Amino acid sequence: MTSAVDRWHLHGAAGHTYSGAEAGRLLWHRRDWATSDTWFESDAGRLLHVVTNGERAMVSLLNGEGDPGEHLVDPRAEGTSDGYPLPNGQVDSHACRDTVPFDVAARAAGHFIEHGTWPADVTVEYDRGA
Repeated sequence: MTSAVDRWHLHGAAGHTYSGAEAGRLLWHRRDWATSDTWFESDAGRLLHVVTNGERAMVSLLNGEGDPGEHLVDPRAEGTSDGYPLPNGQVDSHACRDTVPFDVAARAAGHFIEHGTWPADVTVEYDRGA
């Protein structure tokens, strides 16, 4: 069930509010449709960003525009992965440590939307500093 206090929708399209399960399914569908960049926005102005290269995904949470945010990490992953297209046409590469497998990303994003917290089995790195 989506919290009435912190409802989530696609960024810029406040018409439909997503439950966690719906958000997870949407991420899978968008990946299958080759839509690799998804932004969710809460009524409180928080932004949840998932960008994937099909295999791995970077998942970031911002408390609003300009917030350095936080992102999921895979502490044991090594190397880099590329192929993360952005809307401006740029294609990024990321350290695998700063990304997670896509299934983990979809599950974690859905959990966050549903509960307002990350699942206990993911690792979060805070980019906001001290």
